[in-house]
Amino acid sequence: MATGAIAYDSLERRDRQAVAAVVQIMMSHPDRARFDGELRDLTGAARDRKLFEFMARWPDDVRLTPFDHPSWHYSEKVVSAAGLVIRPAFGRAPAAFSHQLAVARNRGAAAADRAVALCWVLHIVGDMHQPLHAGMWMSRRFPFTDAGGVNAWIRTSPDMKPQTFHRFWDSAGALDPAEGHRRDPDTFAARLEAEHPDPLSPVPGDVHKAFVRWVDESRVLARDIAYEDGRVVFGTSEATATAPPAGYVDGVQAVAERRLADAGSHIAAVLVGLR
Repeated sequence: MATGAIAYDSLERRDRQAVAAVVQIMMSHPDRARFDGELRDLTGAARDRKLFEFMARWPDDVRLTPFDHPSWHYSEKVVSAAGLVIRPAFGRAPAAFSHQLAVARNRGAAAADRAVALCWVLHIVGDMHQPLHAGMWMSRRFPFTDAGGVNAWIRTSPDMKPQTFHRFWDSAGALDPAEGHRRDPDTFAARLEAEHPDPLSPVPGDVHKAFVRWVDESRVLARDIAYEDGRVVFGTSEATATAPPAGYVDGVQAVAERRLADAGSHIAAVLVGLR
């Protein structure tokens, strides 16, 4: 949701007509009742901004429904202590992004299809800025990989409840490490925007190449930062969950927050020119 808020703010500065186009297209979303229920007390710009937040979250909200496409959330390659990336990638995020962006930009397409596509564009860009949506670890401990952290277990400290490594990374930005509860997305987005100002970079000449570059960046972060080239040891079950080295959680927090800020800015860049 924070990436959606950042995307709205950035797009409002870059191309207000594109914001208006998104809002208009979303009026035809086939799951509109869900959005109306979330936004019923809001009006004007506050409603539009919150709409972007729920658009970015929608593909997670509709898991196990006919709208769900599990393989669109990731594009993982195997990484190892040797620093190798072994082809092919598992998951269809790049292909889904390209197709959904084409639908969203197609003024001749049905508005309902464009609305669904827009939600997926926001979500896929956000997901693929997360390192463990792009890389999965292979080692003697995980000979068949850890499935992007889904099969690896960690504790943020020895006395904390175990969680999967994937969940730990996905929630690293969204959870307050001191309190352990989920942050308010608007307050969190405001802090991210203050700490990582939007550079208002030009729209990528080739959006699809830019997307591949963002995924590659996440994959490098998975290998070098998340897995630390194998120096971080994870449990293979909840019972064997391990605590990371000192300073690791703070480092993760910083990287995760920067990636969230970048994702919001990149979503806006992709949507510039939408009509």
